Amino acid sequence: MLGFKGFGRKPRQFEYKPRYWDPEAEEREARRRMILGEDYAEGEYRPGMYIRERRLLRMQERERERAQRGKRTAIRTVIFLGGVVVVLYLMFNYFGKAF
Repeated sequence: MLGFKGFGRKPRQFEYKPRYWDPEAEEREARRRMILGEDYAEGEYRPGMYIRERRLLRMQERERERAQRGKRTAIRTVIFLGGVVVVLYLMFNYFGKAF
């Protein structure tokens, strides 16, 4: 055939061995995980796992910052009120004698 060798050959074959799938066993496993609270094995990827973890970490960080801001504000207020009390005390002690 004038140099075309590919026309007479059969296509390559491969061995396809289908895996066995048992839907009942899969349902049993899903129910067992649901009852025991094991949605996924440890370290197994869950859809959206990294997004959820980052969101939770962000929320925790914001809550921590909010608490620290509240503490700083309270301390600042106490110091300011203490200063006002000291100024009033000194004012009435020293200037009160003049009147």
